[in-house]
Amino acid sequence: MLLCLIANLGRATHNRAGEITYRQTGPLTIEMTITTYTKNSSSAADRDSLEVAWGDGTMQQVKRDNNRTKIEPNDIKVNFYVASHTYPGATTYTISFQDPNRIGNILNINYPNSIDIPFFLSTTFTLLDPQFQGFNNSAILLQSPIDIGCVNKVFVHNPNAFDIDGDSLAYELGVPLEAVNTPVPLYKLPDEIGDPSNNSLTIDPITGELRWNSPKLQGEYNIAIRIKEYRKGKLINVILRDMQVLIRACENDPPTINAKDKICVIAGTKVSLELLIDDPNLNQKVKIGATGGPFTFTQKAVLNGPKFFTKPAFKATLDWQTSCDHISDEYYKVVVRAVDNFYNDSTGLATLKTILIKVVAPAPQNLIALSENNAIRLNWINPYVCEDSKDIVFQGFSIWRKTSSTSFAQDTCSPGLSGSAYTKIVFKTKDKIGNNYTYLDQTVQPGVTYCYRIQAEFAKLTSSGNPFNFVEGLASDEVCIVPNRDLPMITKVSVTSTDISNGKIDLRWTKPLPHQLDTIKHPGPYQYIVFRQDGSGFKQIGSINSPFWGSSIDTSLMDEGINTLNNPYTYKIGFIVNGVPFGESQTASSLFLTITPTDRKNNLTWTSMTPWFNSKYNIYRLNSSGVFESIGVTSQLKFTDENLENSITYCYRIESTGSYNIPNIEDPIVNFSQQACMMPSDDVPPCIPNLKVINICDQLTGSSTEDELFNTITWEDITDACPALSIDLKEYNIYYATTQNDTLLKIATVDALNQLRYFHFPPLGLLGCYAISSVDFNGNESALSIKICVDNCPFYELPNTFTPNSDGYNDLFKPTINRFVASVDFRVFNAWGNLVFSTTDPALMWDGRYKGDLLPDGTYHYICTLFENRVTGVVKTESPLTGYIHLLKN
Repeated sequence: MLLCLIANLGRATHNRAGEITYRQTGPLTIEMTITTYTKNSSSAADRDSLEVAWGDGTMQQVKRDNNRTKIEPNDIKVNFYVASHTYPGATTYTISFQDPNRIGNILNINYPNSIDIPFFLSTTFTLLDPQFQGFNNSAILLQSPIDIGCVNKVFVHNPNAFDIDGDSLAYELGVPLEAVNTPVPLYKLPDEIGDPSNNSLTIDPITGELRWNSPKLQGEYNIAIRIKEYRKGKLINVILRDMQVLIRACENDPPTINAKDKICVIAGTKVSLELLIDDPNLNQKVKIGATGGPFTFTQKAVLNGPKFFTKPAFKATLDWQTSCDHISDEYYKVVVRAVDNFYNDSTGLATLKTILIKVVAPAPQNLIALSENNAIRLNWINPYVCEDSKDIVFQGFSIWRKTSSTSFAQDTCSPGLSGSAYTKIVFKTKDKIGNNYTYLDQTVQPGVTYCYRIQAEFAKLTSSGNPFNFVEGLASDEVCIVPNRDLPMITKVSVTSTDISNGKIDLRWTKPLPHQLDTIKHPGPYQYIVFRQDGSGFKQIGSINSPFWGSSIDTSLMDEGINTLNNPYTYKIGFIVNGVPFGESQTASSLFLTITPTDRKNNLTWTSMTPWFNSKYNIYRLNSSGVFESIGVTSQLKFTDENLENSITYCYRIESTGSYNIPNIEDPIVNFSQQACMMPSDDVPPCIPNLKVINICDQLTGSSTEDELFNTITWEDITDACPALSIDLKEYNIYYATTQNDTLLKIATVDALNQLRYFHFPPLGLLGCYAISSVDFNGNESALSIKICVDNCPFYELPNTFTPNSDGYNDLFKPTINRFVASVDFRVFNAWGNLVFSTTDPALMWDGRYKGDLLPDGTYHYICTLFENRVTGVVKTESPLTGYIHLLKN
């Protein structure tokens, strides 16, 4: 009886799914939890303890925590085995355990004998240096690994991993194991079971959403998912989850959940996300639930909606009051589960909706910039709203700078200035003066426009206070300033007249600020020198003088008699105080427009090098009344004017609108380009035809004539495929090459009107490669179509008798069928093995003679190697023809 009991225990069905997770409780100590999902009715195989391999050479029998054991529908028992272990050093370890039995009849594991296959779980992790790298806790998997689906219905699942350390997670499909590095036998992915059509299993590496479209056979399947954890791009943990899916034959569709896929909010914002729950099946009810990181915090997320099975459709809301402690560089994942009551013996068929939520740090407020001696002082509000966060620690502010203003689109889902046009000049500061945070930038030059943004930075901390897993917050608004505005600043370089020799450009600039120039220290007279750049450098083109600072002075100049039609111009303003050069402004250039014509379009591009930032460009086109009217606005340096008429001239000018983004200076700064005209013309070819080639090899017979050896080239009418590019279609060009290595050459041009077929008689049988192009009435030819090659179908047949008696009938030995053979190596031997005839001519034409004498009657043996004309070239056949020839003279 004892032997029988042991034998039955060995085959008792048991393990369905599970995983190993842990949390680090000390520099070398972890608390491990093995979670298994077993068959509740299989009491003979119930395990009150498991033997765990800790990965450092030690083993331990770990008892089950019976206070946490749960019994769930579908004959499922959830077991938890918890134990602590201290390792000898900080390195990489693999925790694992093996149990003798899985459940029986798993379709994709050693079917139908999965009951004999051991169940094995492992988690590989790295103990880091806790002083500098921090603790490493594994992700926890919040979604049950047992799920139900229907045949021919899309199945969706998500393990919903959450990492408390803020490490990055990635997901991939794996293979279930039966021992260390030993896959289970005869494993197949679930989509390899049954009809392969419309049967695919994928997993999203970022969200972890598993999608099976669609199961074909009912039964139980196991799937392995590897959850990989990264810190600073380095892999530090891999959990192997072994999960089970029950596919049933059911005419049922899961419920539907309609909600946003992703939202990003500023810390302190309350998330209130509406969900619409429905079910396509009549008379079914639906119950909802949700799991995810936001449900693990003290300030928990709440799913507000019906608590029990409810008739759809109904609405629910996901509410979460975020705080600064929730700031993270990773998305929080919430998986909403809606399940129907289709099955009487379980909770029914479910659908999952994965929602990603990112909580970002708010931008610092009220950033201002002030000139302070030869430096720039930045001030912003103190306190910062998230400086007292606990779970993620405020590290300070980083300062970012660039010369001249720029557009910067804040993206709440991608906060931070890394990768932007700004350069980080301070990595971390918390300096304060009174009610402001402050920073003094002493690395500035006079007359240069400096623009700043700042952002808060956060990190997790190690036990010794070292930061890891840094997080950037949203950037502040931009503030710009010119330190010591004691030099002129150009504010206008605008073309007022376009001409090849009498063009005009209007220049304007600001006077220095008197208190920053210190006019007492630097008394007049004052002089502004206007310089224009040409090929050899800057040359003076004018000057304006003022004896005293308060004297009326015109800070503008009209540059005349220049070629504004073909050239842009660059200027700078020199400033002379009391006869001594004091400095120069930054350079600024005129806006210059270039037009590239094409078919019914003009492509406009323009350039402008200015110390201010141009935020938008207004495109003007001359109308029939001789007035420039706006046809578009863009922030780019290009614009396409479409739907034009070819061979008609269109004229344009560009208006730029910009700003220094600093106080006490002209704003906005508006300038015009020169007028430029262009005539669009058709330089766009028609569409590429879709080519087909019909080869008649399978229709040839031994009696086929040369007139039947042709290929049929056909193509689709491109006026149907792309009518906009084919309104002026004229003809098609046919290209041919004898072999696939030869150059395609044009062999024919056919009229496009009602002709979509061409017959070609190749020079060497039926082989060759073809392509086709389309041509319009302006001579624009499309690119060639894909090259299609067709081959010969060589055939060579020899008789076994001939009568060389000069009676005019059957006097020569020659092939009865000779098709597409380039040459032969044909040899004839007599009964003693002596060579009596040879040739390379495929026609053979042997008259039965050897050295001029007619051979005697008899049987002769031949060997014939063929060299065939193929599209790849001349090809020698692998096996020669052999046979016998009966030579009969009478």
